[in-house]
Amino acid sequence: MTTQHDHTPYLDQLNDDPHTFWESRIKASRWMIAKTFALGVVAAGLGVLGQGWLEQGAPLLPIISQNYGIWQTVYILALLVIFLLWAAALRQKFGLLHNSKQGLTTQHRIDEQNARREERARAIRERREQLREERAEHTIYHKAGGRSKKFDY
Repeated sequence: MTTQHDHTPYLDQLNDDPHTFWESRIKASRWMIAKTFALGVVAAGLGVLGQGWLEQGAPLLPIISQNYGIWQTVYILALLVIFLLWAAALRQKFGLLHNSKQGLTTQHRIDEQNARREERARAIRERREQLREERAEHTIYHKAGGRSKKFDY
């Protein structure tokens, strides 16, 4: 029986703040790299022990002692395949970390651009409001009789 985790609260939280999403993804990527590296070290240790166990088991099991060269070759090939899978997994984790860092950098650039755009929009609104006030003052001046019917010297 497998248990499924409900990730919706986690996803809802991440959609609220993109910076939190990217930072948590970077942190998770670093943990995945550490775990993958640790598993590789454990596998290497077990690989070395397994080679010794194969040598010690050869005299006990006739099938191993009769075909020891084949068993050793298969064991080394299995270790090589495991190493290649481990290296591919580690490369994938580093790729995820790199993409997460790029995503965070891109999010910072987007935020800076949005802030500059908002600042320009605010400056334009202030300028328009200032022009509106100047026009209103000018209109009030003319309506209040700013022009005389006689010559102004």
